Amino acid sequence: MASHALTKEENAEFLSFWAALFFVYGVMGGIQTESTRASSVVAVRDLSDTKRHPRLMAAGLMSGGVGALVIAVISPALATFSLFQHPHIIAVGLILTAILYSGHSALAGILQGSSHWSTYGRFLILDGMLRLACISAAAAWSLGLLGLEVACFCALGAWLLMLAFSRIARQSLQIRADVPLRKLLSQIFHAVVSSISSAALVVAFPLLLKLTTPASVFEQSAPLLLAISMTRAPIMVPLQAFQGVAITHVVKAGSEGWRALHRPILLLLVAGALGAVLAFVFGPSLMLLFGAEYGVSGLTLALLTLASLVMALLTLTGTAALSTGHHRAFSSGWATATAVAVAVLLLPLSVEVRCILSLTVGPAVGILVHLLALRRRPTSTVDGRVA
Repeated sequence: MASHALTKEENAEFLSFWAALFFVYGVMGGIQTESTRASSVVAVRDLSDTKRHPRLMAAGLMSGGVGALVIAVISPALATFSLFQHPHIIAVGLILTAILYSGHSALAGILQGSSHWSTYGRFLILDGMLRLACISAAAAWSLGLLGLEVACFCALGAWLLMLAFSRIARQSLQIRADVPLRKLLSQIFHAVVSSISSAALVVAFPLLLKLTTPASVFEQSAPLLLAISMTRAPIMVPLQAFQGVAITHVVKAGSEGWRALHRPILLLLVAGALGAVLAFVFGPSLMLLFGAEYGVSGLTLALLTLASLVMALLTLTGTAALSTGHHRAFSSGWATATAVAVAVLLLPLSVEVRCILSLTVGPAVGILVHLLALRRRPTSTVDGRVA
């Protein structure tokens, strides 16, 4: 939609803004993963002392407040490095995003962990429809780059609408954690560190590319950035929706641990390989639907699809590490993946080669870190206590 409403140069900036916005979403997503794990444990155990533990929503909002403070401190960099045409408006929007989306993440995590899947599904639909309606209106009314950027903030109120109209959503506010506040905040911290790294690779990658690429080259990179998004979405979007199910499944699997994910991993490998073939054959023609200037080769699209497969495997191994109580390894794997990916972007290679290698090698190293941790005894199972 943005590719038709904006010029090629404006669309490159919009994709950078979109990356920044969903980077914040991704960071706050750490609250969702830990809320899912904690509420899953509470749901399958008879814990008699949870009244001494904090409510998950309160802990989530506390974490969001810290995130908003961090964004406020670093927001002057948006103007210093000329990342956006309207840096002050974007900064305020991102600060509000950190606060409001932390509530969104906590609610989503609790609904998943408590197995309220129908309510969670309605929540996702409401969020997506609200965002689509606002962006469509901004594009239809030709509000330009800033109008589209402001419209993207509209979906932040979706969780408040859920609380207003859903009894189950309101009841979820009472769900408490399975551990004391200090332990919970520590585990949220590890989840957020992982989410920062995940968001850097999954949604904020255009920003990393912009910071490591000459401006004249980056301005022409909209086709490649769009190709990365298009090859990633068919794999990562369903997987991210499945992540809560995976956490709950591993927690309930008890001593079986992460081996409960062997079948999803196999299905993912098959789907990724098939997707790469389809991207090679049909991808170039589909890219031209965005305009004649959005041509990308079939080989590039196939390799980007395989890179997305590696990213998806990293997501699943990370989910397994979190679900079995290996919070430190969970964050270390993602942080290592990001560090390696950024290092690859600094190599003196073409922009396409750097992107493909960065999105493949970095996640592969992160997977290795997770697998080394998963060889150890699980510290969180349904028939044991959380370490």
